[in-house]
This record gives sequence, C-alpha cells and structure tokens, in this order.
Amino acid sequence: MPATPSSENLTLKTIYGETTLEEALLEEHNMLHKLKYWQKREDLLRYLEDHTNDIEATVSHLLALDKTKQCRAERVDLWRHGSFNMCIPIHVTDRRGQQRERFIIRFPLPYKIGEETFPGNADEKLRCEAATYIWIGQTCPDFAPLDKAPWYTRWTEYIRRYFRSLFGHAPLSPYLRGRNPSRLKYGFLLISYIERHDGVMLLETWEDQQHDKAKRTNLFRGLSQIMLSLSRIPLPRIGSFTLDDQGVLSLTNRPLTLRLHELENEGVPTGIARSDTYTSIEPYTLDLLGYHESLLRHRPNSINSRLDCEAQMAVLAGMRAVLPHFIERGLRSGPFQLTLTDFSRANIYVDKDWHIKFIIDLEWACSLPVQMQNSPYWLTNRGVDQLQGDDFTAYKDMHDEFMEAFEEEERLQHIGLPEGVNAPHTRVMRRSWDSGGFFYFHALDTTVGLFNLFWQHIWPRFPHPSKEPEKAFEEAVFPFWSFDAQSVTAAKLKDREEYETKLRTLFKAGVDD
Repeated sequence: MPATPSSENLTLKTIYGETTLEEALLEEHNMLHKLKYWQKREDLLRYLEDHTNDIEATVSHLLALDKTKQCRAERVDLWRHGSFNMCIPIHVTDRRGQQRERFIIRFPLPYKIGEETFPGNADEKLRCEAATYIWIGQTCPDFAPLDKAPWYTRWTEYIRRYFRSLFGHAPLSPYLRGRNPSRLKYGFLLISYIERHDGVMLLETWEDQQHDKAKRTNLFRGLSQIMLSLSRIPLPRIGSFTLDDQGVLSLTNRPLTLRLHELENEGVPTGIARSDTYTSIEPYTLDLLGYHESLLRHRPNSINSRLDCEAQMAVLAGMRAVLPHFIERGLRSGPFQLTLTDFSRANIYVDKDWHIKFIIDLEWACSLPVQMQNSPYWLTNRGVDQLQGDDFTAYKDMHDEFMEAFEEEERLQHIGLPEGVNAPHTRVMRRSWDSGGFFYFHALDTTVGLFNLFWQHIWPRFPHPSKEPEKAFEEAVFPFWSFDAQSVTAAKLKDREEYETKLRTLFKAGVDD
C-alpha cells in the first residue's frame, strides 16, 4: 500500500503551479478564494475559445476593415494570462494571408477584480482605462474614433455635439460607442501590439543591464519626463477619469487603484464607493486606512494570534495618529495630477539604450496629490518593505540618482530658476523623502507591507522612553483602534480557526478527488 502523505505535504493547483497546505497556511491572502482561480481561468479560456469567431468579427467591425482584410486570433497557447487581464493577440491580414497589423484584445479577469462580489467592477476598470487613454491623447477600443465611422454617422454626431455645446452640456470625447455585432458577455479593450523592433519590455533586460549608468540615466530621465508631462495640467480633485454612455469624459470615478479591486475581489468592502472623489488629501488617506481596517475585520486569515491582532490594531491606530506629520498644510487641497500607479518594469517598453518608447496598462492611473509622487520602489529589486540596512542604503543611492535626473528635467521647464533653488515638484518630492512621507504613503498602498513599513520607517521617527517601546505601544494603543477592539479580537481568533479547518478540508478533498 502506498504511504499516505502528511496533511502539510498535500498539494492543490493554482494559476501559477501548485501549492502545499503548509505554504497555503502561511499565505497572507485568503487562499480559500485564490485556490478557485485556476478553475475559473479554465472556464474563461474555454468560453473565449468557443467565441473566437465572435472576437474576430468584433475586432473587424471596430477596425472598420473592408473585404480585402480579415482578422485572425492567435492560437490559444499563445494567449497571455496577466495579473488582471486575458490578452489575445489579433492578426490583421490581407487576402494573400500577409500580416498587415497586430493588435491585443484584453479581457479583464472577472475572478481577479471583484466582478463576482462587487458587480460592475469590470465595467469600471474598462471605462477608467479607456478614459485615461483618451485623456492622454491615445486610442480607446470601446469607442471608435469619428473618422472611422460612416459619413452619415459622423454628420449626425457633429450636429448632436453642436447642439450639446450650444446648450452648455458637457463636451463629448472624440469617440462613438460602436454597435457590437457579437454576443460576447465580457467587456474588453483593443490596443495596438508592440512589436519587438519598436520596443522591449524593461523587465527583460533589467536584470543584466541595471548597473549600466548611461542606460539608467536614459530611463530615469524618460520616467521624469512622463511624470512632469502629466503634472502640467493640474486636476481639481483626487479620483479617476471615466466615460459615461454618451461618451462624456469626466473626473468623477473613485481613485481606482489595483488595491481596491484586489480587496473587493476577496469580498472585503473598501468603503470607497465608485462615485467617491476627494478635494483634499486627509479624507482620502483616512479612507485608505479605512480599507486596511476593513481587511482586518473581513479577511478570515488576517491575524495569526491574539498578540498579532492587537499589534495590527495598534499600528493602524498609530498610522491615524501620525498622519498630520506627513501632510503639508499648504498642499492638502492640491495640486493633484494624473499618476500612473502601476509604473512597473513590465509596463515600460524601451529601446536598446533604455529610452522609453511605450507605457502600457493605464487601468490603475488616477489623479493623486503631488505628495504621493516619488521614485519607483523597484530600483534595487527589493520590496518597499524590505529596505533596511544595506538594502536601504542601496535604494537611497538610486533614489538620489533618480532625483538628480528628475530635477534636471524639471529645470528644463523652469528656465531662469536660480542655481541652488529646487524646482517646485522636485522640492515636494525631496521633502516627502526627508520626512518619511515616501514610506508612509507607500504603507497606505500595500495590504501586506503596512505593518513592516510602520515599524521600519515610521515608528523610529517618534522616540519612546520605554525599555520595551514596541510592546508598551501595542498594549497601550490597540484599544483605541475601535470601540469594539476586544470583541473583534475574539471574533478574529475564531475566524482564523475556522479558516484553517476549511483549508485543511479543501486540501484533503482535493487529494481524495
């Protein structure tokens, strides 16, 4: 008889391979939820494969292709499953089968963005990204440009827009909502395909070439140019651009970052409604802290023990208490600027010398306070909550190098600025670094690193006379997290116990099957 594996060695499928029960129990995210992803991915793949003809017909319609050209979807094994999207390459060929153009049709993953628990999230994501593309002057797949519409449609639309303007209505974007000839049940974006001769993902060359100073300088200046270009038009509030059904673009959606959809995907209410925008920084940062507190309450495995629960409560209460120290009074009501919050190496395409050629995936771009702008956290290949000791020193050196490039670019926009006087944007960013605001705002943005960032970079700025200051702080402060801190702690211990029981049962059932 074969030996029965111990429970800790049982394995189940994930979308990235397999995981053991022991690994799942150590995972900070809700694994009862994540272990369902692989089957949902298979279901989505099957649906899209069955509707390949519909996809091809829809793209042909949106591109207004004539009878001399046709669309062909790439074979399934070359489809790309990203963190939040399923990407299908589309070939446009002529009658002889010669390729003329390539596109990518991107479907949001409903099981990764909270569509099941918070219906409408997929539509929100698509509208915000489409609106952002339009706002920065690029194309939008859901709304066809007027010059691709038939002449009679253009004429009718121009008349409609004239009368909207005449009566003082909000102007429409230069796009029309196209009639969809297919029966696809999922929304999508259609974007251009980036060929390798046009640009290569920075992630592909970063490991081998990150120590090349000349290439880093090109990269840092390119990133700075993009940030400064987006900052030239001040925005009136914190939020995200969106499009309504009439094609009107407005800054009226909540500031949509990936954290909101990640949490809502697990069933954690964020408390930030889709229509919520902010005209000052304090309410926004308090709402960010609010979804961290909601995570503690609603994620079944959010705590490991009573002491861990009390420590998390104390840190969240501490984050609220020290907030005023990281907000400049003169900047509390702006300026706000469009910010690419997913500025990762996978979304940056460069040439061989690391001049930036393309930036992709604008789905999480939103208008944020200037105080939240800073250098990318990945410059030394460490997580933002791993920057201690030598790792912190290495990152500080890279941060300083980035800021030098940033200031040079900003000075080009402020001719005549006296030598030794920091340019305005540079000045705010340097103050944020010096005050610790860099780490405070990063802590707000991460659901797994806030606790570490507080102890590593925020707590040390407030000296404590106690011999065991951390312990004294946790014991004294955690009751101030909420009126019901004690009862929540008891409930979370029970949640943790039930979570582990369900997880063990799930693994046992999976192996038996």
